[in-house]
Amino acid sequence: MKILTFSSICYDYYPEIGVAFPGGNSLNLALQIKRFSQVEVSLAGFIGTDKPADEILQLCKKNEIDTRFLIQLKGETASNKLYLTPEGERYSKPGEWQNGVKDDGFFSEDAWEFILSHDVIATTCIDKHLDECIERKTKNHFLSVDFMHFNDIELMKRYLPFVNIAFFSREKKMLKLLKKLATKTNIPVVAMLGAEGSMTFLKEKEYVQPAFKVDKVVDTTGCGDAYQAAFCYAINHSASIQEAMYLATQTATEVLKGIGGGFRE
Repeated sequence: MKILTFSSICYDYYPEIGVAFPGGNSLNLALQIKRFSQVEVSLAGFIGTDKPADEILQLCKKNEIDTRFLIQLKGETASNKLYLTPEGERYSKPGEWQNGVKDDGFFSEDAWEFILSHDVIATTCIDKHLDECIERKTKNHFLSVDFMHFNDIELMKRYLPFVNIAFFSREKKMLKLLKKLATKTNIPVVAMLGAEGSMTFLKEKEYVQPAFKVDKVVDTTGCGDAYQAAFCYAINHSASIQEAMYLATQTATEVLKGIGGGFRE
């Protein structure tokens, strides 16, 4: 199995506790899925020429993640400041995300040829390359898209017919909408509900996976990325929906136990 992720690659700062780590949707997902055997993982996107970029590249090299199209552009790597509640819930403050050079580049023909050489491609619904990816991919490609917390129904309707699995970070009040959308597609629609577990809708069926209990939640950063990594791995290795949800929950639970979304061994 060959998987490539492209989307947010950034540097996460925790100003209240004085630590910082490489992060972002794509990097977290790549690091988490690399934990599984028999997986080749690649990361594509744009980072700066600063110290955080050097750390990201070193981390990828250490974890044997292919970065030939993780392109450095002159400037700063995207960054964010993260804060934690006493319960370990991550949150951000308005205006503290810095885009850096994240959206300053475009994938070349060589980059697309490389991207499309992978079996599984994972990104987010707001990445500027998603439309082109959909236009270029074939039925042999498995496209995973993270719709995050977005409530734009038109955005969902626009992309759901073209993806193979959709992930949503949703409150329970949104489940009826997701269930309705799932009946109109032939793909798993996964709702990640944090401490309330997760649900997957596939046509008329629905699957439930309770969250695992932990003694202490340290940091929820990257839990959704870890869940998606494990779910995609399992589904592409012939697991059932319920088996995939269990492995995904198990993997996400490990992330809760430390600071940072995906930097740990």
